Amino acid sequence: MAGTREIKNRIKSVQSTHQITKAMEIVSTTKFKKFSTVVAQSKPYSESITNILQNIASGIKSEKHPLFDGRNEVKKIGIVVMTSDRGLAGSFNSNTLKRLEKLIEENSGKDISIIAIGRKARDYCLKRNYNLKSEYTQLIPETMFSSAKEISKNIVKCYYDNIFDEVYVIYNKFVSALASDLTVKKLIPIERVEGTTNKSYIFEPSPEDILSSLLPKYLNIELYKALLDNTASEHSARKNAMKTATDNAEEMIKGLTLEYNRRRQTSITQEITEIVGGASALN
Repeated sequence: MAGTREIKNRIKSVQSTHQITKAMEIVSTTKFKKFSTVVAQSKPYSESITNILQNIASGIKSEKHPLFDGRNEVKKIGIVVMTSDRGLAGSFNSNTLKRLEKLIEENSGKDISIIAIGRKARDYCLKRNYNLKSEYTQLIPETMFSSAKEISKNIVKCYYDNIFDEVYVIYNKFVSALASDLTVKKLIPIERVEGTTNKSYIFEPSPEDILSSLLPKYLNIELYKALLDNTASEHSARKNAMKTATDNAEEMIKGLTLEYNRRRQTSITQEITEIVGGASALN
């Protein structure tokens, strides 16, 4: 019965793992639903400020602005990289960090500074002695907008102070419950996407003052939207990973239970055979 005892212990161990993964799946599903709703609610506001920027850009085609025009020579790169604070989310974090390495390689020879969002990104950069400009961990829904505002304010200041010549963000864009799109987007200089309107505008105050006020707000919204997308994608990835682990545990339990019953039946049959054989010998 040593074999069946060992299998029985393995069944108990897998059942404990199954309970943990199932609980984490439920928690991640709840958080995913919450953030996917917030992503959907924030989309109209993000689209509105983008449309405003496009219309203004159409009316000031000849207007120059540092956040639009960029630098003649790019030597210093700022990268905002978004990961999660916790693991158990499949390849969610590893894919993001691989893309970070690729972006660093693409800009070899340039001074790279990193703004890490999420403990996984922070630990990764510290382990490799990367230039970690700042870090943000344990973000909650109530503080995400203010954090995005702080980050956008800091990167604009760094750009004006010539600390950064370009700024990129790496995040997972939320697509659906089963998919996300790992995205690298240039934040600064801002792409001048002109709208389709041919209207001319009269600006009060000056176009430069309006852009100086609007562009940081646009970056704030872009970063906030990226944070929401990345967090929704994180919980989706963890939900799917825990569901896969739960399904695998259930299959393993079924297989081990079948093997346990088979061995137990074999042992019982052997005992009956021995008893019958012993009774026949006595007769």
